[in-house]
Amino acid sequence: MLNLFNFVDWILGLPKPLEIEFWRELQAYEEERTVRYITSVERIGYDRGIEEEAARSLERERALVIRRLNRKVGSISDQVIDSIKELPITQLESLGDAMLDFESIADLTTWLNEKS
Repeated sequence: MLNLFNFVDWILGLPKPLEIEFWRELQAYEEERTVRYITSVERIGYDRGIEEEAARSLERERALVIRRLNRKVGSISDQVIDSIKELPITQLESLGDAMLDFESIADLTTWLNEKS
């Protein structure tokens, strides 16, 4: 993909004075419409960045819930951790609220069994 992008950029290369003029006109166009032109490559990168950040955020939230559960109810087995890791975000948020009422690992396993 990068090679294709470089090839197109090379083929469509402008002489330096025209390149400068093109970028000035593009900038004026973007400012006039308050919309910046985004290439397809930039759009793909932007979308990927959003997806990756959402995944990292979800993993941080899962790790936080697991750490707090360990402190609240004691050591959690790998099997229970795997069950927590499979929860969709809505149920993970519910677990975060419900764990405030847990007093033992049994409360956690009961909650997980009810949600599966």
